[in-house]
Amino acid sequence: MQTFSKYIANDCISHAGSARCTTNLSTSGAIQENDVIAMTCSITYSGNWALVMRWFNSVTRDNFTDDNITLTTNDTTVTSRLMVTASADLHGSQIVCLAYFTEPSTALSTTATNVPSYTDIWTSPAINVIVPCK
Repeated sequence: MQTFSKYIANDCISHAGSARCTTNLSTSGAIQENDVIAMTCSITYSGNWALVMRWFNSVTRDNFTDDNITLTTNDTTVTSRLMVTASADLHGSQIVCLAYFTEPSTALSTTATNVPSYTDIWTSPAINVIVPCK
């Protein structure tokens, strides 16, 4: 696994490789309508900047709402889990997790004046929603 560090003034952002992401979708993306699609991405880093993880539909570009997302953070790791019900609206699309840093709304005790330019994108297999015959 590749490891890199980026120094920004006196703040260090360390990242061990890319986001670690998993899904319950098969590589074919096949899933029954109304089954739950689960996806999780985790990133380990150090520093004072806020890491944001955003989930969206690759076709509509619509963000998934916080109702579908569970976010867990500790001092070094951010984990975001998306759970959404498979529907015909998702057929043919992919779900994307975009991770990036943003400046927090409250002041930090750091001498860094710029937000790290780190971005990581993970994309699910194409979703193939199987609708049962009626």
